[in-house]
Amino acid sequence: MLRTNVQHCIKRCMRIAVQLLLFLFTGLQLSAQLPTAQFIAGKMKVGWNLGNTLEAICGENAWGGAVTQATIDAVKASGFNTIRLPVAWDCHSTNGVIDPAWMARVKEVVDYCMRDSLYVMINIHWDNGWLENNITPAAQAQVNAKQQNYWTQIANTFKNYNEHLLFASANEPAVDDATGMSVLLSYHQTFVNAVRATGGNNSSRTLIIQGPSTNIDKTNTLMNTLPADPIANRLMMEVHYYDPSQFALITQDESWGKMFYYWGANYHSTTDTYRNATWGEESYMDTELNLMKAKFIDKGIPVIIGEFAAIKRTLSPPSDQALHDASRWHFYDYLVRAARARGLIPICWDINKQMYDRATGTVLDQETISTIMQAAGNTPGYVRLVNRATGLLADGMYRSTNGANTGQWSNSGSDAQQWVVEAADGYIRLKNRATGLYLDGMGRTPDGAVAGQWSFSTSYNQQWKLEVTGSYIKLKNRASGLYLDGLGQTANGADLAQWSGSSSYNQQWTMTGVALAGALTATTAAAGLSGPSTKELNVYPNPFTTTFSVKADKQDKIERITIIDASGKTVEVKVHPSASDLLSMGAALKTGAYVIEAKGRGWTKKCKVVKIVQ
Repeated sequence: MLRTNVQHCIKRCMRIAVQLLLFLFTGLQLSAQLPTAQFIAGKMKVGWNLGNTLEAICGENAWGGAVTQATIDAVKASGFNTIRLPVAWDCHSTNGVIDPAWMARVKEVVDYCMRDSLYVMINIHWDNGWLENNITPAAQAQVNAKQQNYWTQIANTFKNYNEHLLFASANEPAVDDATGMSVLLSYHQTFVNAVRATGGNNSSRTLIIQGPSTNIDKTNTLMNTLPADPIANRLMMEVHYYDPSQFALITQDESWGKMFYYWGANYHSTTDTYRNATWGEESYMDTELNLMKAKFIDKGIPVIIGEFAAIKRTLSPPSDQALHDASRWHFYDYLVRAARARGLIPICWDINKQMYDRATGTVLDQETISTIMQAAGNTPGYVRLVNRATGLLADGMYRSTNGANTGQWSNSGSDAQQWVVEAADGYIRLKNRATGLYLDGMGRTPDGAVAGQWSFSTSYNQQWKLEVTGSYIKLKNRASGLYLDGLGQTANGADLAQWSGSSSYNQQWTMTGVALAGALTATTAAAGLSGPSTKELNVYPNPFTTTFSVKADKQDKIERITIIDASGKTVEVKVHPSASDLLSMGAALKTGAYVIEAKGRGWTKKCKVVKIVQ
């Protein structure tokens, strides 16, 4: 017996020694944990909700419009780096088992986001209120059983995803007192326990806990403890912001309050005073956000504003539409700046799907998006303008002289067809990526006048009003009142023109974000390259025990992944790997050190990884 124990001890010591040698060989750290919540919060800047979609009761199309990769690409191109995915699960379940087809669809949408290197959070949303409307001692046991069951299934499906995926326990749990708060904490504790029990990356994944009703005042008063977590620094808090609700949400006067059309100290109407906000303006917002900073952020607990918005109203005289629009953009600007200044992460709710067309990714409310991006200090990506009538794209034609004509060209992938959108007092400017010049009406007022380009100025000729027409947009010049018009020109190189308002398709455009696999710059094209920047290739966790994930600057440009063992032998190859492939590799590998080689067109990048005994 003694001899057997000694042999066992020797073998175990040798195994540990081999693993330590592997660490020394590769220069890797011992920890395989995902980053802390504080680290992730520092990377998340500003976000967008894919609302009224996956949480639609029993069907993504119940409220119209299934999401596509093009939608997520557009969100990424706009400058958002975080997406919140509200999801319903209960009505997609039979006897407690989530429909595999539904789970696969949610996974597909998550993969859209992961492909664009976005931070993405999954929750259990309202879902017919089985949790949110049942926060009572009587319902506690039944709800906790469901919470345990669903989160075990969800967490197991996504256990190998990297730190870009976060889980959120609930949505807006209805709690008004200490008793409800105690019950809610049990639901959150069940959530934490269920996720951690699934192991893998879920052992250190960042989890998001909702305050009572996600209301700041209730959270500040009632939520004085967080669920116990076996790993430190992996929890975030969530609140929502829709104050004052008369401005942000309601669409008719109620017995408890009237609608507000104008918000902000400098945005009150002098002629429509009945609709000016009477509470909840800038100083109120500052006070509310300061509560969350003092209660959580100053103690090292990150906070997200999981939802905020202000409804876009269509007004009739004597109400002032322009003043309402301006005050609404001021609300977005002030909230995002105030939140970011205090360390909170703002994630806007897209009310009535007004920002993006879900099927095509067409941008429908660029003024609001640009306002958010400028307030967050984010540099947006690029958009393309495609004419509805001809399919030609607005093109700067590489003309860099002030006053040069703007042209049109079929889709080439050229950076001359890409434009940065900037906010300008309720209007937008369009800056060409290739030349740095702005689309300019040039002060020309006759129908058919050519649209030009000019270096930056404060001229109204460079400002355009974005009008929505179905799934298309129209661009009206602020100085002349003319609309950007393709004039039915179908020849590459034709001038882009302007015309007074009409219902012609020549004045209708799609504005879509440039996908990550999009056009090359002139410099890159000249060098014969067509892949992502190859500065960075990471694998994690590293070392790993079961599977590892691969991350590159632009994952969709990877054409082949090769795994090579210590003897130089190729042991695994993935050709055109999918997002799911990149999230779960190495399951069949034996313990040891390997080289991971990623290849794209014209580039190669390598790194080392170690598999150890669990």
